[in-house]
Amino acid sequence: YLIFANIDHIFDWVYEQNVVVAFADADCTEEEITQLEEKIKSITNVASVEHRSKDQLLEEMADSMPGAIFEDLKEDNPLQDAFIIAFSDLSKFDATLMQIQEIPHVEDVKNNAELAGQLTKIRQVVLAVGGWIIGILLLVSLFIIANTIKLTVYNRRLEIYIMKSVGATRAFIRTPFVIEGVVLGLLSGLLSYGILYFVYDRLAGMLTFGGNMVQLLPFSSVWWIMLIGFLVAGVLTGMCGSAISMGKYLKEEGG
Repeated sequence: YLIFANIDHIFDWVYEQNVVVAFADADCTEEEITQLEEKIKSITNVASVEHRSKDQLLEEMADSMPGAIFEDLKEDNPLQDAFIIAFSDLSKFDATLMQIQEIPHVEDVKNNAELAGQLTKIRQVVLAVGGWIIGILLLVSLFIIANTIKLTVYNRRLEIYIMKSVGATRAFIRTPFVIEGVVLGLLSGLLSYGILYFVYDRLAGMLTFGGNMVQLLPFSSVWWIMLIGFLVAGVLTGMCGSAISMGKYLKEEGG
């Protein structure tokens, strides 16, 4: 889950950087520019819109590349008003881009659709692979607990035999071992949570991405999800492992 959460955290930052720029018609009035901005904002998948006037763009170019040519351009600015647009969901990139292009007075839209598609595909692949890994780890945990209970059952086979001889039901015999499995799962969940917190807390301050612009998700934002997840998974895995092991043993022993 921490891997998933951090992937989402990093991709959210990447998504924010992946913007499109819409240019207004050169002859648009100020009123038309205002209306154009409102229409872009009204599109459902648009997260934010930043308007840059042609005068602002010219000043930014002049600051980055000082020269007399920009002074001459101030009298007859050839640039166009631009809107820097960020999307909420890149999987709807093409549809949203088409909506923007269909708005009146939008002359051109610069975009990076290929990067948006690649990011979406990478995210889907990582989540799919992560889901398989979680499934495999759950099966391994189930196998380990089932075998642990199996050894316990074997060591207490005389007690089980005596209990069955005096008329104890299968449910009565199975209950102590199921409780033991639950306790094992609960303790292992708490221990794993503590180890994970210690390791992750150290790593979070060390690992950065995007030239120190993005850090790992702070553990404080997901601690309760992790704790509940560990405890629930531990209890359920312990319960199922014990039930499977005891059911198999009682079936093999018969009457």
